[in-house]
Amino acid sequence: MLRKLIKYEFQATARYFLPMYLLLLVFAGLTHLLISVSFSVNETLRTFLVEIPSAVMSFAYVAGLVGVFVITVLLVVARFYKNLLGNEGYLSFTLPVTPMQHVWGKLIPALVWGIAGYTVMILSIVILAMDANTIPYFAQVFGSLGEAMMREAPHSWILFLLLLLLLIVGILHAYLEIYAAIVVGCQVKKLRILAGFGAYVGFSMVEQLLMSIGLTALVMLPDFPANVYNLFRYMQTAEDAAYMVLEVMVGCLLLMNIVFAAAYYIVVWQLLRKRLNLE
Repeated sequence: MLRKLIKYEFQATARYFLPMYLLLLVFAGLTHLLISVSFSVNETLRTFLVEIPSAVMSFAYVAGLVGVFVITVLLVVARFYKNLLGNEGYLSFTLPVTPMQHVWGKLIPALVWGIAGYTVMILSIVILAMDANTIPYFAQVFGSLGEAMMREAPHSWILFLLLLLLLIVGILHAYLEIYAAIVVGCQVKKLRILAGFGAYVGFSMVEQLLMSIGLTALVMLPDFPANVYNLFRYMQTAEDAAYMVLEVMVGCLLLMNIVFAAAYYIVVWQLLRKRLNLE
C-alpha cells in the first residue's frame, strides 16, 4: 500500500514540479542566448534589442532559482497539511495504512523532488555558463576531479559518501522538522498555522541550544585536546590529517541531522497515532 501512496503522490506533484523545472532550464537557455548575442549586435541596437530583454530574462532566471526552492517547500508543506490534517484527512485515514505510512508516502516523493530541484538548479547554472570556451574547461575540471578522487582514495570516496548522505539526511531532517511543527500546531483548535510556525521557530531554537551545549561540553572535556593531538599524530601526512578533520566534521553534522530527524519522526509518529486532530 505504501508503494501506491508514493505512486499517487508522484503523479499528483509531477504536474507542478516538472513544468517548473523545465521553465527554469528554458530561462537559463534564453538568458545564455541573449548574453551571447549581445557581443555580436551593433552598439546602437544593443540596448533595445538585447540588453533590456537580457536584463528581464536574467531577472526571471534568478526569480526562477528562488522559486524552485520556495515553491518546492511550500508545495510539500501544503500537500502534507491538506491531505493528512485538513479536510482530506478524514478520507486519508480511512485507508488501510498506518499513519507513518502516510508520512512516508509524502516524505519519499518530497526527498526525490528536493534532490531533483538541486540537480536542476545546478544544471541551469551549467547551461548559463556553457559556451565554446567553457566546454573544454568543464571537461578539464571534471577530469581533474576524477583523477584527484582516484589519487586520494579512500579518503576522497569516504568524504563524497558522507556529503551525499548529509544531503539526503539533511533534506529528510528539514521536512520532518516542518511536519513535526505542523502536527504540533494542529493540536490547538484555532490559529493552527500560526501555532505551527511558532513550533517551527521553537524547534530551531532548541536545535541551536542543544548544538551549542554539545559543542561546549565536548571542548571542555579534560582529555579532548590531548586525544585530538594523539589522533592526528598517527596520520602519515598532512593531507591525511586534513581529510580526517573534514571527515570528522561532516560525520558530526551527519550524526546531528540523524538525531534531530529521528526526534521529529518520533514526534510526528506519536501525535498522529495518539492525538490526531483534524480540521
